[in-house]
Amino acid sequence: MTGFRGFLKRFLAQTRGNVTITVALAIVPVVAVTGAGFEFANVLTAKAHLQDAADSAAIAAALNSNGNLNSQTAAAHNAFCDNLSDSGSVSNTYCGKAVRAGFDTASGVLSVTTDNNIQTMHYTATATVKTLVVGKMSELLMGNETDMGSVTISAKADAGVTMNAAEIVFVLDNTGSMGQKTSGATVTKMEALKSSLDSTLASLLDSKGNNIGKTKVALVPFDTQVALDNVAGMGSYAGNFATSSDPYTCTGLAAEKCTVLVANYSDMCGSSSACLDNKINYTGTYTSNGKSYFSVMSTSYYKTNSTYRSYGHTYYYYYIMYKISTYRVNGTSLTYYSGSSNGDYYGNAAYYSPPSGYNYQQYTGTIAYTSQAAGGYNSGSTVVIKDNNTITANSDLLGVTSGAWTGCVIDRVQSYDVTSDAPVATNTDTLYPAAKCATNSLLPIKDLTTDIASVRTYAAKMTPAGNTNVTIGIQWGMEVLSPTAPFTGGAAFTDKTINKYMIILTDGMNTQNRWTNSNTEITARMSLACENAKKLGITVFTVRLESGDSTALQNCASNTGYYYNLSSSNQINGTLGSIMKSIKKIRLTN
Repeated sequence: MTGFRGFLKRFLAQTRGNVTITVALAIVPVVAVTGAGFEFANVLTAKAHLQDAADSAAIAAALNSNGNLNSQTAAAHNAFCDNLSDSGSVSNTYCGKAVRAGFDTASGVLSVTTDNNIQTMHYTATATVKTLVVGKMSELLMGNETDMGSVTISAKADAGVTMNAAEIVFVLDNTGSMGQKTSGATVTKMEALKSSLDSTLASLLDSKGNNIGKTKVALVPFDTQVALDNVAGMGSYAGNFATSSDPYTCTGLAAEKCTVLVANYSDMCGSSSACLDNKINYTGTYTSNGKSYFSVMSTSYYKTNSTYRSYGHTYYYYYIMYKISTYRVNGTSLTYYSGSSNGDYYGNAAYYSPPSGYNYQQYTGTIAYTSQAAGGYNSGSTVVIKDNNTITANSDLLGVTSGAWTGCVIDRVQSYDVTSDAPVATNTDTLYPAAKCATNSLLPIKDLTTDIASVRTYAAKMTPAGNTNVTIGIQWGMEVLSPTAPFTGGAAFTDKTINKYMIILTDGMNTQNRWTNSNTEITARMSLACENAKKLGITVFTVRLESGDSTALQNCASNTGYYYNLSSSNQINGTLGSIMKSIKKIRLTN
């Protein structure tokens, strides 16, 4: 017989010193109780360590910025094992590293549940703690060396992530310098931004892709301008449209003949915009009395050799003639239809042939109308008016006609350039100045939406080009978060049940606005816009990537902890994740 039980049996078999034996035996239960007490305290200590590790794991999962179960599980695993790690102790297979004594068998499991706007991370951990005294007493009293040689302990932690009703606008630098790489980076700043933004947006969704907090998100890409997508719908909020005559060129017609023809095109075409755009050889269809017709129009210019005098001046007779041939549509064939719409027209008078008694000379030629090259995203234009190599003020971009405008706007008149005040038709200073687009790359603003997936797809289209004017990005960030036109998706600023956030990221100094290329002057406007945003109750985060006015950006943030100064684009992902941790409300729920 071996072990402690064998030793005790031999000890008890001795007959000498019975008093001593009796005393010794009396001490055994005392020692056992005392030792068990120490071991119980050790078990409690181990359980406390295990609970701390489980708490860390649940919180790490809740704070994970990627938002998917695999990433959350990895974050929980790392936090759990880091909490138990001890380079000088025992190895743990689950952690793949050395851990503190007694935790060689420790492991954990993460699960996630969602209820309304609360996502809860459940982390359950177990470990087997070996016992010495309790185990030996078991051997002595029960003849079993293993039954009570260890104790299994467990810990459970629940971390709840609450997404209160929130509106978040990302105001993002889309300038040319974002196409460059920071030191040590393998991708450009823009590529890193788009990848990081996608992960950040994904963190607003649960494992099934649901927007757990019904959070609204908007995107304001900026350079020296912002672009608007719904051009037709935004027309009433824009101003500074040019009133200059449309640019026409004539081929085969002298200047005075071209002038006369151009002046009368509106009479010839009526309200037909297609006719006005084509100017010559117009074709089209129309319906009259339930019947469909097809028309062909051609134009000619006539001049009479006869002259007449009036008040001492000599005048020539000029006639613009155009013939409309009308055909009745019959299935797939066209049948000539003779009616009052068939004939030659002179101004407002109708004749079937030139008036008799005059010697007319016919001129023919072509008049071409060229739309202004306003450029802009998806316009197909190849003309870049200003990029990051052209540093001048934006005022020369004004002068676009309403028909040619493609949605780009520049700064409003001061002081509306730094406020969220809605545009009012009767106050031209409040209107957004319509402008030619400096580049063809700037992505239009994405309004507030709960459809996070659509924002993720949209943000992937951002392309860097142009100069920097952070002010206009902040001003439109306020506009997007406001409930007033031209975007109306925001809750009232007085609604305290809605938290509003603005995340501003830029990689450079301000170089160009409507009036100047002075960084000092533009940054002063930016600072005013920041103050106005904070006065509205918007929580502002600012991110300086490699370059930019650090003091102004730090002052722009709602507090010093909300300003991030990055030296590499590799830090963007972690920074946006940190910002989302500040926005999310995370707590241990058990």
